[in-house]
Amino acid sequence: MKHKALELAREGYKLFPCQDNKAPLTPNGFHDASADPSVIDYWWTRWPSALVGVPTGERFCVIDCDLQHTEAQIWYSRANIPATRTHTTRSGGRHLLFAPNDAVRCTAGKVHEHIDTRGRGGFIIWWPACGFDMMHENVLAEVPQFVLRALSRERESALCYPAAPANFDTPQASERKLEGVLRTIAQAAEGTRNQITYWGACRLSEMAAIGLLSRNTAMELAIEAASRNGLPRFEAIRTVKSAFR
Repeated sequence: MKHKALELAREGYKLFPCQDNKAPLTPNGFHDASADPSVIDYWWTRWPSALVGVPTGERFCVIDCDLQHTEAQIWYSRANIPATRTHTTRSGGRHLLFAPNDAVRCTAGKVHEHIDTRGRGGFIIWWPACGFDMMHENVLAEVPQFVLRALSRERESALCYPAAPANFDTPQASERKLEGVLRTIAQAAEGTRNQITYWGACRLSEMAAIGLLSRNTAMELAIEAASRNGLPRFEAIRTVKSAFR
């Protein structure tokens, strides 16, 4: 893995080590990414089996297709996707790499169900370093217009959760609401965890806005509930911060 990481750095990519569950091993995640051979040598000497994480947005952006889901398989088979660098992922999905585009941010399910995107502020695991297949190595196509149109639409939640009611008449009512939101996040099914975490964090931000709890406490509660449900902590933090913004 050290050899693969150094090889990638020589190509000009900044990278950082990740755990097997894809969580960063460095304190600041992708913000610590480096192409310095001495830094990379140190990291992979310390963590020799670490996965290679590469930030998205600067060199490329990504459409992440979770093809273990039927909805994603149908979209992938029907979408008019140009030839572009494609990585097979550990789960059997595809990372489609495209030329950098500021319109592509980190989203979950906005293009289509189980079709995510990664732009500035995100990263991917570089699965070719683990021996997984790669196609069209030297091609970075422009992001298709139909993807850009989908990303420009107003964010729609496939789950259509309503906003929290503004009426918190008693401390007991506030407590019940808080417990209900956290329980919903903590019990979200796989495949909906990111979306439900976003919804729940929005509800907690509303409670923080009217002074029922502090902003920091609200964010920490949402992150903890999502993390305990299996959402990688870095993903939970990113989703909650996005909701509070």
